[in-house]
Amino acid sequence: MHRGLLIPEVVELICGVADFPTLSSLARTCQTFQPPALAVLWETQFGLMQLLKCMPSDLWEVPVPAHNGTQAIWNIQRPIVPADLTRMLFYAEYVRTFIQEDQQSTKLDPYAALSIVLPASPLFPNLRHLTWQVPNDVFPYFRMLAGSKLRSIILDLWGSQAVRSTLFPYLTAFHPNLTRVAIEFGTVDAPIVKESAYSALRSLNRLERVKINCLDGPTLLHLTGLPNLDRLHIHYFPDLHLDFQPPVFTALRQFIAYCESMKLITNFFDALESDALDKIDLTVESTAVAEEWPVLTSSLARKSKTLTKLYLRQRFSYDHEIPDVLELMLPADSFQPLLSCVNLTEVHIVIGHGIDIDNAFLKQMAQAWPQLRTLDLSPGCQSARYEPRATLAGLVPLAQHCSHLETLALVLNATSINPHAKEKPGAGVRNLTLLELDVVESPVDSPAAVASFLSAIFPNLRRVSSRMDGERNILMPDGEENMVEWASVGALVRVISSARAQEHYVPDTMLVDGE
Repeated sequence: MHRGLLIPEVVELICGVADFPTLSSLARTCQTFQPPALAVLWETQFGLMQLLKCMPSDLWEVPVPAHNGTQAIWNIQRPIVPADLTRMLFYAEYVRTFIQEDQQSTKLDPYAALSIVLPASPLFPNLRHLTWQVPNDVFPYFRMLAGSKLRSIILDLWGSQAVRSTLFPYLTAFHPNLTRVAIEFGTVDAPIVKESAYSALRSLNRLERVKINCLDGPTLLHLTGLPNLDRLHIHYFPDLHLDFQPPVFTALRQFIAYCESMKLITNFFDALESDALDKIDLTVESTAVAEEWPVLTSSLARKSKTLTKLYLRQRFSYDHEIPDVLELMLPADSFQPLLSCVNLTEVHIVIGHGIDIDNAFLKQMAQAWPQLRTLDLSPGCQSARYEPRATLAGLVPLAQHCSHLETLALVLNATSINPHAKEKPGAGVRNLTLLELDVVESPVDSPAAVASFLSAIFPNLRRVSSRMDGERNILMPDGEENMVEWASVGALVRVISSARAQEHYVPDTMLVDGE
């Protein structure tokens, strides 16, 4: 054997990139290869199926999949004895992640039978992550799975309040070192389960990631002081007026939340002390008024110098009338403070009726965010009836300054282009990275001239799309025509890109006559 294969790290790297047939062969080749190969083969398990197959063949009736696609039940054929567990327990030691989330195929019998015959130690002694989203009858068997090495858990709390609330005192007693917790409440009105979950979170001091539907005040205040918490996802930010005491989320890197009150979430960001924020994903209610947005963005800018990903969304209800008032749009100045976040790579600002952007502000964005890969400025619902102030010329600064830009979505006016122009579009500026352009509901004419303009600036553009459903077409008489015109632009862009690629293609085998 080559001496390099005697180094455990080398063998682990090889096993990490090998396919399953190769890993199976390596595990049977020699003792040196077996542990790292089995560690990859058994690292993640979805249910007990593969482990049950390790038991004697006469123990279980081999199930035949049902015709409707559901999983058949494994029927026991004889009593389980300790000797039947040998191979299963051997492989179970290699399991690091166990996921049981298919409630239709989760059957009680295997769990109930194993809980009787298993030794006192957990089935997966080296388990690090557990996803446990199962029916009521299976839920209590959680305890037989994980040992003291469990660090991450995802729980679905649909079902019996009494059974599921009882789990949390057990968690904090036997798994006090949990670092990642995700809890999904099945019902809004589950006070016993909620209070049990909140109490458990308040007793865990090593948390690094938390995902939960909602929080009460004491629990949120407890989380603010955790020194290692770097990801927080709250489906519904609590409507609480809290007095945040420093330090507040000093290690937070990612924050995701939905909040009804702009004032509450702005106060939260004002108190935030993290110097490591990398991602903010915030959804606010449609009732937010225009005056609140610059206050929020100013707070974000002050706290987010390291920010690379920003998602700002406004929740809205679809109106069945297209408004005629431009005032429904937010002024571009509302987002001026964000231009100081110079490290942004992904920006999604999806506001109800959109943002009133012109070419000058697009240029400011392009110059402020040179690392952009994704920019989405599309409206969340239907646009007002007006001509967008941003035009095709506004794309030139983005092409010039954002050399990593891959996807772009915004409303622009593509009706003013001169189909007979002789000068080169954008004065020769070319961006080779943009692949997708979403023009939402942009007005357009002269598809050939628009396609020529886009292809000249973005020669690798592969897809041009618009968003216009049937209901909007009825409300906007020119909507369906716009959709057809943009479809023509997309088709022409693909043809031009293909022709350009063929012009520059030289086969390796091409020979000059006479050679």
